[in-house]
Amino acid sequence: MYKMMIVDDELLMRVGIRSMLDWEEHGFQVVGEAGNGKEGLEVALDTSPDLIITDIKMPVMDGLQFIREISSSLKSCKYVILSNFDEFQYVKEALKLGAADYLIKSEITPPSLIELLTSIREKLQAERESRGNLPIIPDDYSLSWSHLKESFFKDLISGFINEQDASAKVDKLHIRVKSAELAVIKFKVNHFEEVKKKYLEKDEKLLRFSILNILEEVIPSKWDKEVVIESSSEYLIIINTLKDSSSVRTDIEKLCGKIFTAMKDFMNLPLTAGVSTIMPGFKFIKAAYQEADIALRNRFFTSAEKVFFYEDVAKEPPRQAVNMLLTPRQEDDFVTVWVSKDEKKAETFLAEIRSELEALWVDEDSIRDKYILLMEMMHGHLSMATKRPRPTFTEKSPYETVLKGESWEDINRSMLAYIKYYFEIESRSKHERTYTDSAVEIINKYYAEDISLQSVASQINVNPSYLSRTFKLEKGENFTSYLTRVRIERAKAYLKGGKLRVYEVADKVGYHNYTYFSKIFKKIVGVTPEEYRE
Repeated sequence: MYKMMIVDDELLMRVGIRSMLDWEEHGFQVVGEAGNGKEGLEVALDTSPDLIITDIKMPVMDGLQFIREISSSLKSCKYVILSNFDEFQYVKEALKLGAADYLIKSEITPPSLIELLTSIREKLQAERESRGNLPIIPDDYSLSWSHLKESFFKDLISGFINEQDASAKVDKLHIRVKSAELAVIKFKVNHFEEVKKKYLEKDEKLLRFSILNILEEVIPSKWDKEVVIESSSEYLIIINTLKDSSSVRTDIEKLCGKIFTAMKDFMNLPLTAGVSTIMPGFKFIKAAYQEADIALRNRFFTSAEKVFFYEDVAKEPPRQAVNMLLTPRQEDDFVTVWVSKDEKKAETFLAEIRSELEALWVDEDSIRDKYILLMEMMHGHLSMATKRPRPTFTEKSPYETVLKGESWEDINRSMLAYIKYYFEIESRSKHERTYTDSAVEIINKYYAEDISLQSVASQINVNPSYLSRTFKLEKGENFTSYLTRVRIERAKAYLKGGKLRVYEVADKVGYHNYTYFSKIFKKIVGVTPEEYRE
């Protein structure tokens, strides 16, 4: 049984998390709670938990500082971050500090918690075994043997054992791969979340077992190989190169093609693979794994079901981490697209964003940041409308799609789908008031008072710059021009009545300086107030 604790300044959140699951049923015992990082330090040092679920923003000591201070004492503890959508930057910093994962507070569900706990439990078990605390071999000897071989390669990849110790275990475990020229191929099941829906949670083991069996059966016997399950969606094949091969790369491409075809035919699973360079032995298997992982991550930029070779990826210039702020032109273009409700314009807008990012050769995080900013802008347009349901075409929130989308193409396609969806919602909700509608109502009612763009924006809780852009797009003139026109129209009505003096009319419509009023009146109407009255 693993020990865990919860750190959050909101009592209801702590109670809600504790009450959501039978934690012990999933291998965890809640040994403590705390309302801030300082209290959390004391509880954690007393209880030595294996898992800490902590909020980011807390009084006295926040979650980031808490992790920094406690991690030096709890070397093997895992951390899961609780966050809100607007705390993405803090989440990224927490992940850099070593946090294993994060949970969006508003979207915590029992299934998501169970999935997270399963992943954490597997990591804790793997680390425990790597320290020599192997489990007792069960009655199913073949299953135990497979598990020990898998642990052996995970230890090699993690760097927990050296080549000398590895060589001593090779014969005992009947390892089929030799410490000679070898490569690591990392396979990933594309869109695994959709694949997993076809299997009940308890049958996910069956899914892994099926994939493992197909890999073992499909790979020709001429290859010396070992298959390692890294997770339900990721699998490693460690192979020795073929003797007397004229092209190792061609051999591996054919092998991967054979595996791709078999997975499609038998299980309808799309795969992508990353391949390391050839390494001279077990001593370099960690480096080979890292290369395969880097090569596979390149799939984000192309979304292709293909084989990525590290040797190709290494030749490309390093991608840049760029601060992805939206330019004023992009903000204006987005507002224009939003007001037009034109799907073609939306496609063009996103295509231009993507072209810009491609030209800058930015990294994955920068791309996700850009789309987060676009999502925030889109939601800013929605905030005046009534609360809308999540789009029916997806089970994920828009933010989750951007943060966890497997490829750039997936994110871009999802963003376009969200925009189109909300276009439709907005079109069906024309009766709903917009920021411009609210501003016009305030102007019509309080034109005689000292109002401005800033004061009106403050009343309706919107950014003044944003109100200025949308007002001009919807009304065809800017805020000040509209306000002046309303005042002059009211002044004309008072002048026609003939009961008020000109300076009184000026004061009635919000101009407390008679000279300035006369100047503005003549500029707009063409004659002075006195001439207009006559």
